[in-house]
Amino acid sequence: MRHKLLTGISVAVLMIALLTAYGFSGSDGQVAYAEDSIETRLVNVYGEGEISVAPDHASINMGVETKDADAAVAQQENAKVMAEVIAAIKAAGIAESNIQTTGYNLYQTRDYYSNETSDPYYVASNTVTVEIDNINLVGTIIDAGSKAGANTINSVAFSVKDDSAYYQQALALAMADAKGKATAIMKTFGETPSAPYSVSETSTGGGIYYDYAMTRAAGEMSADYSTPVQAGEITISAQVSVSYDY
Repeated sequence: MRHKLLTGISVAVLMIALLTAYGFSGSDGQVAYAEDSIETRLVNVYGEGEISVAPDHASINMGVETKDADAAVAQQENAKVMAEVIAAIKAAGIAESNIQTTGYNLYQTRDYYSNETSDPYYVASNTVTVEIDNINLVGTIIDAGSKAGANTINSVAFSVKDDSAYYQQALALAMADAKGKATAIMKTFGETPSAPYSVSETSTGGGIYYDYAMTRAAGEMSADYSTPVQAGEITISAQVSVSYDY
């Protein structure tokens, strides 16, 4: 009798183990068998799209640098010239709110030669960034600032004030590029891409820069003609990483 009881318990334990391994169904009482896990097969591709647009905004960084053995004199001369530069920029049609001081330095230095050094002197430097919505005024502003005493033209940067719509177009082109690549790859083994398994955006909007050297500015100012500045076009690009399963 005891042997039969032990045998019954062993069978019950075995059934519970089997049911646990294969799982139960819901309320209908049927046993649900676990499917073998299948590894997802993916084709991973990279897509890129570009849109070229004309810029509608420019930023000019220019300044005044003065030198003197006396720090106070260097500062005072710098303040005087910079005030004249800002006045000239305003007179050229730029609102005060679009002119911002972006750097100020006062430091002592020396000039070093092969066998000697100069006496120490102070350098005062003040820079402003001018924001321009009418890019046709870029050359005019450079000329106005230079004539008033600006002796450092650090950079001119062109951009699009709102590039969101252009960037979305570039993203659409990037997705089309990625799908084209996936189609070519999957065609070799008889498959075609459907909806992406995953998509990752790997980029942001972009712009171009036009660097304007002060040495060139000095030559053009001495020739007494307007500074030529070509804005060209800005390339806004987008990149995506896309996976297709099959």
